[in-house]
Amino acid sequence: MARIGVLKTWKRCAFHVEFAQKTTRNLVVGLDRMAVLSRWLRSKSCMSCFGKTQRGSVALEFALLSGPFFLLLMGVVELCLMEGAQQLLENAAFNASRLAKTGYVAEDMTQEQTITEVLNEKLSVYGSLIDVSKVAMTEEVYSSFTNVEAGGGSSGYGTEQQIVAYTLTYPWKVFTPLMCAAFGSACTEDSIIHLYSKIVVRNEPYGD
Repeated sequence: MARIGVLKTWKRCAFHVEFAQKTTRNLVVGLDRMAVLSRWLRSKSCMSCFGKTQRGSVALEFALLSGPFFLLLMGVVELCLMEGAQQLLENAAFNASRLAKTGYVAEDMTQEQTITEVLNEKLSVYGSLIDVSKVAMTEEVYSSFTNVEAGGGSSGYGTEQQIVAYTLTYPWKVFTPLMCAAFGSACTEDSIIHLYSKIVVRNEPYGD
């Protein structure tokens, strides 16, 4: 199952890289066109319409190119932050499931409270970028690993040697303009992209 988790993580990384490459290519094309427009404005034939002076041409070039450049920069930064949050969800799901499958319950706490405490501890390292109160975790119990793909398991943490699938979801609020449109249906009308992580484990034999 660890191999499957690595494969899913690699596919998500490849998606983010491909999206960044496509966005970069589109913006580079746009920047090239703006550069051509800028050179045309500085040419003699055009400048003769406004006079022979070229003062302010640098400011004009900056005004034309700075918007797309900073938009691209913001998009790259947010993609990195999203990938960091995704990896953090993967790590939190792994640690929470590893504790849950042992059946351990802290003193004066329920099993759910024990697992939630570990989950919040792992996610809090991202600071204000992840609101732990919005992280949702679901648990589904199955009789075998082959039934997990079909879904429909019962809710709970299971008993000894049962199969449990843990799923973490987090609503990431997109702050970069136009990025939500690039993600298409993956982004909601409220500019939310749902990050998720799923891990499947077998509970240990508690009585042994």
